[in-house]
Amino acid sequence: MAGRRRRLSHYGAAALTLGAGLAATAVLFVSVSALEFSKMELSFQQRATVRVSAIERGLNDAVEVVNVINQLFRSVQPVSREQFHSFTTPLLQRYPFIQAFNYHRVLSHAERKPFETAMQARYPGFVIKELTPEGLVPAPERPYYNVVEYLEPLKGNEAALGLNSGRNVQVRAAIDRILHTGRPAATEQLQLAQDPAQRNSFIMIMPLYQPGMPTGTRAERHAVWAGDTAAVIRTPHLVHTILQQHGLLDDQSLSLSVYAGDPSEAGSLAYRRNGVPGATHEHWLHRWLDFDYHSSDMRSFNVLGRTWHIRSDDLPRPFLADHLGSLGTLLGGLLFSALAAAFVHTLVQRSRRVQLLVDARTSDLQRSNQRLAEDVASRKRTERALQESEHRFRRLLALSSDWYWEQDTQFRFTHITGGFFEKGHVAKENFLGRTRWECTPELYTSSTGRDHINKVQARLPFSNFEYAIVGHDGVTRWFNTSGEPVYDAQGEFKGYRGTGSEITERKLAEQRIQHIAHHDVLTGLPNRVLLQDRLQQAIAYANRSGLPMWVVLIDLDRFKFVNDSLGHKAGDQLLQTVAERLQASVRESDTVARLSGDEFVAILSQYPDEQLTPAIIERVMKALAQPVLLEGKEFFVTCSIGVAVYDADGTPAQHLIEHADIAMYSAKKLGRNTFQFYQPEMNDEAQERLRIESALRNALERDEFVLHYQPQVDLETGQIVGMEALLRWQHPELGMVPPARFISLAEETGLIVPIGAWVLHTACQQARALHDAGFTGLRMAVNLSARQFAQPELVSTIAAVLADSGLPPSLLELELTESLFMHDVAQGVNLLHELKSLGVALSIDDFGTGYSSLSYLRNFPIDVLKIDRSFVNDIATDADDAAIVVSVIALAHNLELRVIAEGVESEEQLEFLRRHGCDEIQGYYFSRPVDAVALRQMLHEGKHLTSAAPRRLRA
Repeated sequence: MAGRRRRLSHYGAAALTLGAGLAATAVLFVSVSALEFSKMELSFQQRATVRVSAIERGLNDAVEVVNVINQLFRSVQPVSREQFHSFTTPLLQRYPFIQAFNYHRVLSHAERKPFETAMQARYPGFVIKELTPEGLVPAPERPYYNVVEYLEPLKGNEAALGLNSGRNVQVRAAIDRILHTGRPAATEQLQLAQDPAQRNSFIMIMPLYQPGMPTGTRAERHAVWAGDTAAVIRTPHLVHTILQQHGLLDDQSLSLSVYAGDPSEAGSLAYRRNGVPGATHEHWLHRWLDFDYHSSDMRSFNVLGRTWHIRSDDLPRPFLADHLGSLGTLLGGLLFSALAAAFVHTLVQRSRRVQLLVDARTSDLQRSNQRLAEDVASRKRTERALQESEHRFRRLLALSSDWYWEQDTQFRFTHITGGFFEKGHVAKENFLGRTRWECTPELYTSSTGRDHINKVQARLPFSNFEYAIVGHDGVTRWFNTSGEPVYDAQGEFKGYRGTGSEITERKLAEQRIQHIAHHDVLTGLPNRVLLQDRLQQAIAYANRSGLPMWVVLIDLDRFKFVNDSLGHKAGDQLLQTVAERLQASVRESDTVARLSGDEFVAILSQYPDEQLTPAIIERVMKALAQPVLLEGKEFFVTCSIGVAVYDADGTPAQHLIEHADIAMYSAKKLGRNTFQFYQPEMNDEAQERLRIESALRNALERDEFVLHYQPQVDLETGQIVGMEALLRWQHPELGMVPPARFISLAEETGLIVPIGAWVLHTACQQARALHDAGFTGLRMAVNLSARQFAQPELVSTIAAVLADSGLPPSLLELELTESLFMHDVAQGVNLLHELKSLGVALSIDDFGTGYSSLSYLRNFPIDVLKIDRSFVNDIATDADDAAIVVSVIALAHNLELRVIAEGVESEEQLEFLRRHGCDEIQGYYFSRPVDAVALRQMLHEGKHLTSAAPRRLRA
């Protein structure tokens, strides 16, 4: 009985082994089958996605082509038939699936006859046609026609020329969508006049409106509709060409159906390839055991308002082609299970025989067991020591670098540890078994790369070699590596080993530092350092080519006014806008750099096919002259430009910039907002300007300025009632320098502020001295400059001068030009009222030569109008000037303002002004400007107008 149980246990072990093997085989078979199915499904989805994406991109490309044609008609008016032909010919060659390009023109019935007559001159027998079920017939009378006027290519499409496409249902529906949405549209599939038997084409339509008209609503778009541009496309040819261009026609296991609309509608099928699979039935074992595997995918996308549906079907394939793994697993598992069961059975039988020997040799094993235990303990100690050594090596490697690598005798990588592949985003198979220069071919083309290759091939150690790798994500990363050759005990070369690390962040930081060092932080333009390098390159090219090169210096006019009035934030915004406009107005090959605060430099090189002309400079000025919105206000900026021309004459780069700077200042002297080319004689002017500027900076300290005074005479009494303080410069070498030579320079450099303060203080002191001498009631007129008017402490400064001199405020008259407060009227009003609150009088100097706005005469607290000498000169002979002077006098008196005429030099002028009611005059007729001593003498002598008489006219 016991023997029988032992035999059953022996067979039971074999049976259990067989059952476990079969169970494991079944599990593996099911798992591998599932993986195979997933792989087939993923492959199908990828192939379907590629085709859908290719078709969608192709349709979008066709839309872009139609948009290009539309841009032609919007930018060039009118477009000739020859231009249309030359423009569309290369597009038709590039996109063969386009049947034709059309231009549809909207005609009224009144325009039909002249249009047909004009077309018949080119195309005899031409009439406007319509497509009917019976074919093409002359169009009956209609209020409007949407006629095919331009058609390319004409060959093969003759039937469509002159077609009134507006009567086509599909075209009308597309145009209605355009009017409703304001966007281009495509028609449904329709019949073409060229091939009425087929309904497999559609038309992409883009509207053309009358230029400059509003198109915000449907009614506005309908009212200004002028026509459209269109592309006629055969849908099967389009889809076939797209798939052919992308090499997607070779897959015979995939069925593709393209529907131009709802797939359930008849006639929506536009293209089909490889047939349609038959009906299938799902099975609960379909995922693993269905011999007739299939899958289907339907996707949609929208192009120009039309929805396209693409169905992809995976056609049946031979079963073995996709299920070798699962069948191999099944057969292998069955075989393995049988062999394992037989092996177990053999082991059981053998164990019975072995058991008989075990007892006999137990004693021998016990004796040897002790020795074995000692050997095992010794081996464990050795293994532990090796593990600790390896651990220390790995920790040391981790602390010193990112990874470790090894190469064989042919310098091919055999082992790379660490995160190299993850950090570099590269595949392991692209590196193992290949050399570094095979993995990175760029090393062959760089000097450092070739040096590295030579050093490695010479079996020399290297360290800190830096190189870049482009990962499969398209990102360039930098790496640093060091290595040494490896030799065995016999001195034979075995390869290389070394370490490496990623240094991308460090390299990017170096590049950022390099960029910051060579570019302006605010505008991003090249700075002075990079400008010099670009200038040397441009000079070298000019020397090689023999072609000229221009250095253009651009200086913004009135930039300081923006900073002073709107703040530095607005100034920075203006500089950034100017930088963008300068870059947009020159070529990409030209260099635009920021030289200093509001100065920019452009380097323009001439090429054989591109001449340098003044039109380029005019384009730059026009670009900068466009309005800029700063702090909610529209601001117009102008510039002064100087151009230095380099003709390969060896002029140093720095001198070119200096010459352009000299030319720029010459442009500013001409009134700004213009440009000048450098001429050698400008150097003399620049030297003179520098000389004047240098002397001007010291003139105030050296007490070289003096004031002269020109009397102002009352025409009713003939008595002197005031005087105007006029600045003179008595230079020890240059003599008496006229104001025209230094006033504008003082304004530009800012020296006018301390000079103006000196003038105000000196004039008030002189007026007080005259007042104390008994000449009471004499007004002292002092001019205020633009720089002084913009000073925030102007009111307090004038108050301090009045307090210091003791002059009654009513005896001080401040003369202002019209342009001072025109840039910010609100601020000007506030400032004038503050000045008026001091008790001083305010006058408008040179009235009529500036803005001459009547509104500010009413709103500003003004006391006096001074008529400019340019109007007074010819009042006795020029009727226009006389009329202007009479009008100004009448206007001033109506506003209760006094009128002073400047530049009176003759008896005729005096009598005219007296006759028309002018209040006061000043000019050479009565007295030239004189110094303080002469003025006092004149007052003591009681000089006055001897011909004073009552005035005849008074407004």
